[in-house]
Amino acid sequence: MAARKFASVKFPDAFVEDARREAELFNRSVAGQIEHWARIGRALEGAPGIPVERVRETLEGKVKLETLSVQEQGAVFDHMGDWFDNPPPDVVAAYREIGSRPGAVGLDKKGKLVRVPAKARSR
Repeated sequence: MAARKFASVKFPDAFVEDARREAELFNRSVAGQIEHWARIGRALEGAPGIPVERVRETLEGKVKLETLSVQEQGAVFDHMGDWFDNPPPDVVAAYREIGSRPGAVGLDKKGKLVRVPAKARSR
């Protein structure tokens, strides 16, 4: 996986404090919360005519996909694609840790399916 590039951005203190409060509620980092808000904004701009609350409920998994219009489904799939292409660092770290556990299955550097061997038991 290619390393993610980051940039520094300045925000007003009040905005960062709002993000901090919201991040604590959803167990996100402040940067993760701001990134989440940016994704919602991008989804809204890409899907004119869809109410903000409807986008938020959809992104939070509170709406069944089959109840969405074709336009709304397109916006959801675009968001999901972006998320899978660029998962947050905490998600990457969590999956890396899971993949290192004995018995985990994954791909090696050559793309071959492998299982993490169990550690030898000490007697």
